[in-house]
Amino acid sequence: MSVERGTAAMLVRRRERLAQGAEPIGWKVGFNISVAQQKLGIDAPLAGFLSTDGLLENGAEVSLADGPVVVESEVAVELGADARSIVALLPALEVADPPDLDQDVETILAGNIFHRAVAFGPRVETAAPGGARILVNDEIEHEVGPAETAAHLEAMVGAVARRLLDADQDLSPGDRIITGVLAPPHAAHPGDSVRLELDALGGVELLFA
Repeated sequence: MSVERGTAAMLVRRRERLAQGAEPIGWKVGFNISVAQQKLGIDAPLAGFLSTDGLLENGAEVSLADGPVVVESEVAVELGADARSIVALLPALEVADPPDLDQDVETILAGNIFHRAVAFGPRVETAAPGGARILVNDEIEHEVGPAETAAHLEAMVGAVARRLLDADQDLSPGDRIITGVLAPPHAAHPGDSVRLELDALGGVELLFA
């Protein structure tokens, strides 16, 4: 098992996607929760990639015909000209395959950490996202306080940067990073709507069929 080999395989997959015409968006944090890290035998989050072939519009309908998915509510950051500082925040919903933590870390990374797609809400130049509400079918499923939503944004940028630098890859100005789950993911069913609302940013929503 090797995080370095897995990250290298993930970056090969990214280069293949870009060669096929996708544009880079940025990166994703994988396993920002310590319990999951312990199960996988890692001491810091993993990094995956985001590209336009997996970009959904806010309000898009997602088909479940290709199998089950989970929906992760996250805060996205946008990086400034130095590729480190945060210049804007966005609400984000990630669509992912249900995570199989029986896989080893190298396999998980080579598969881009179960990522399928991502949708963003409004881009706002602010330092804090505010409190969060995650609604499923217009009913609040989780609430997260403003201190918690803002607590680890810079740390997650640093975590991604370190993982990439270990593989001779760096962050770029304008990169967007989804910084990890705010609450347990929702297993989507046909007919579901999932919406993340952040007080300082607005909302992002996906529908499932």
